[in-house]
Amino acid sequence: MATADRHSLDGAVVSAVPPELALHPYGVFTTFVAVDGSVLGWQQHLDRLAHGVRELWGHTLDAPLIRDRVAAHLRPDDGPRSVRVTVYPAALTLASPAEARGCRALVSSGPTAFPFAPSSAFAVRTADHVRGIAELKSTAIVPQIRLRREAQLAGFDDVLLRDGDHVLEGATWSLVVWNDNEVVTPAGPVLPSSTVAQLARIAESLGRRFCERPCRLVELTGAELVLAANVHQPARAISRVDDRALSIDPDLLTTIATAYSELPRDPVLER
Repeated sequence: MATADRHSLDGAVVSAVPPELALHPYGVFTTFVAVDGSVLGWQQHLDRLAHGVRELWGHTLDAPLIRDRVAAHLRPDDGPRSVRVTVYPAALTLASPAEARGCRALVSSGPTAFPFAPSSAFAVRTADHVRGIAELKSTAIVPQIRLRREAQLAGFDDVLLRDGDHVLEGATWSLVVWNDNEVVTPAGPVLPSSTVAQLARIAESLGRRFCERPCRLVELTGAELVLAANVHQPARAISRVDDRALSIDPDLLTTIATAYSELPRDPVLER
């Protein structure tokens, strides 16, 4: 049975966000679903963290230590868990960021739903916005959350970021467009997505050609299915963009949800 939320900092249980992270949100994170002590695309999540700490403060990530910190959250009697790993400098000042050093790891986990279920009632409003340092999954997410809030106050579920008439990504999700034999994720300044990498495998197994290329807003209206995908909801269909209703192929959506749930995962816990 799934247990309550747990939070640990460098292996010690904590109940609040560390003040140094709250005051200086200069870090990177990754989020994944753990099932029976295993994670889909585990190495990709480690690579994302390693790239982030190297780019932001020149640190070399201790991957085995991160694995141990995560493993402590994956007890054999747990059900499926959502796990977020946030890493940030052990020493950082606003005046002298060039002197940042060390690395701290905050791990948060809680129960989540699995297998993944299809979802088909997700309305989004577009906003002209390109994330800063889009290739990093950084903790500096205030602009996206503000745009999400504004979209929700206007009656939508979330925001879809665009650059002129080219669509990019959501506030905390990726866009995947299924159209005939081609499956497209937008190229450009977007976060490389572990979920999209797995959806590419599914697309190819269904005989579809997967590609990354510039994608215009108008293309969404003619698609079979448009996904707002992340690790918790890889099969979430967008039903409306601004004032445009989108088509949804329910059989394809169910196929994607089932196939995603059945993808082989990498063990984190020793068996």
